[in-house]
Amino acid sequence: MSFKEKRKFRLFEHLPIIVRAARSFLYLRLFKKKNGMNFKFKERIMLAVTEVNGCQMCSYVHTKLALSAGLSMDDIQELLSGELVGVPKEESLGVLFAKDYAFNKEKIDADFYQKLVDTYDIRKARAILGVVEMITMTNAMGLGLGYLKRTLSFKHVKGSNILNEVLIPLSTMVLFPLSLLLFLPYIPFYSARFKNIKK
Repeated sequence: MSFKEKRKFRLFEHLPIIVRAARSFLYLRLFKKKNGMNFKFKERIMLAVTEVNGCQMCSYVHTKLALSAGLSMDDIQELLSGELVGVPKEESLGVLFAKDYAFNKEKIDADFYQKLVDTYDIRKARAILGVVEMITMTNAMGLGLGYLKRTLSFKHVKGSNILNEVLIPLSTMVLFPLSLLLFLPYIPFYSARFKNIKK
């Protein structure tokens, strides 16, 4: 994928992504053992979203993590090329949801999400959404840094601008921890919604 085809996040588009990712991070930490997600499934989702957004840095990092999770190089190359043939049947809906979320620029299709809930359960569906929101934030940051590197090398990519290239990574590094702190008092109320749900 050339730099011209990669997604170009804008700062004001990225700010709500940071907030959603912080909320998702806390949710994933809170229900780490109870959400039914395994490392391979998380990495399949992250590679699928990374393929849609085109973040080269994230593809390197998540290829290494996917290998350590036990995915084969063929599985990883398939996901990074947009194919889902090797995805286990029980994970395919989650991976498709992730690709749809990224392709539609963070717009959640309510019917698709309900199908996730019906197929997995509300905890696992929320965990899938959380993983997708986290990787979207890191894709935006990785893409911003990639565009900045090219700009500093005098190979500016058309459609990108220096303010987004600098401010998206900086805003992530500042606002993500602040958002985590803001959501901490909310955790007891948020977790109560999921306490009595059986796997």
